[in-house]
Amino acid sequence: MAAERARNRAAFRFMRGRSAFLPWLKRLPPVRWTITPAEEVEARHGSRLATPEAAYPPPAQPQIDTSHAVADDGRRTYWVRFPSPVLGDTAWSKVIEPVGIDNPPTLIFLHGIGVELEMWPPTADPLDDLVNHGVRIVRPTAPWHAQRMQKGFYGGEPIMGRGPDGLLTCFQAWVAETAVLVGWARNAGSATVAVGGYSLGALASQLVANAGRTWPENLHADALFLVATTGGALGIVDGSLARGIGLAAELDRTGWTHNELERWLPLLEPSAPPVMSPRNIVMILGEADDLTPFAGGLALARRWNVPPENLFQRRQGHFSAALGLLSDPAPIERIIAVLRR
Repeated sequence: MAAERARNRAAFRFMRGRSAFLPWLKRLPPVRWTITPAEEVEARHGSRLATPEAAYPPPAQPQIDTSHAVADDGRRTYWVRFPSPVLGDTAWSKVIEPVGIDNPPTLIFLHGIGVELEMWPPTADPLDDLVNHGVRIVRPTAPWHAQRMQKGFYGGEPIMGRGPDGLLTCFQAWVAETAVLVGWARNAGSATVAVGGYSLGALASQLVANAGRTWPENLHADALFLVATTGGALGIVDGSLARGIGLAAELDRTGWTHNELERWLPLLEPSAPPVMSPRNIVMILGEADDLTPFAGGLALARRWNVPPENLFQRRQGHFSAALGLLSDPAPIERIIAVLRR
């Protein structure tokens, strides 16, 4: 516990150190742009684009190491780690599970871009209630975030800075890593496994749900929990975050046309029904969300026939839709009911 407190203090000091750069905030670009040229993206991902249905193959199950567990207040916390099947670095996941419950259901929840909870002091977490109701929570660290940051870049920066290649490579890695965690949860005794996420994590999760149709049955997720997602990836390029950092202008400057971007959509959007039943999909959408646009999320819900009782539309934006779970836990209660069913 003392080591964890020391680690968290060091991480917080590191993150707080960004404030020293505030005087340069308006003088320097917010992202170190390293846009990958279209021909290089073709070389890396072109074969995947040729057969989109096989673009996210099931990974081999690597050796997974588990840390010492610490029990406190009716829950047990530990870490699992394994080599990323795509990036080759170490993929980390924090696990929080209830004490005294054999083989609890598992929710693997993927975070948003730049949302590095392990780098900040502990805060209120709406997913805590799932642990109180007997659900194991797995929180993977996304590629290029927190412990996986690349030298010279802040958490998540390569996803934006590399342009389409950043998103394509991030999803390629994170989908494979999530499949590994689904297999691990099955081996740990979970008869029911859900995947889900917020923002970037939701986009990756819905690709897991799509790709799982061609995976072995033990890697199939049983349920899906999406917060602030969209079914139209191109809408993100015109969204508020992309506008704020100047992504569209940078793509234009480096020769990425709308038609060229559109060509890669089969690797960024779910193209087929998910592996799980629509009644096992829970979605939360902010009607004022202009980062992962609401219209695209609603279109995805309709295309996937998400039942009305599982679709929560809020008069909120991108960030408040997630924070709203603290004051209105109805979606949390719904995914608990799905997992128990």
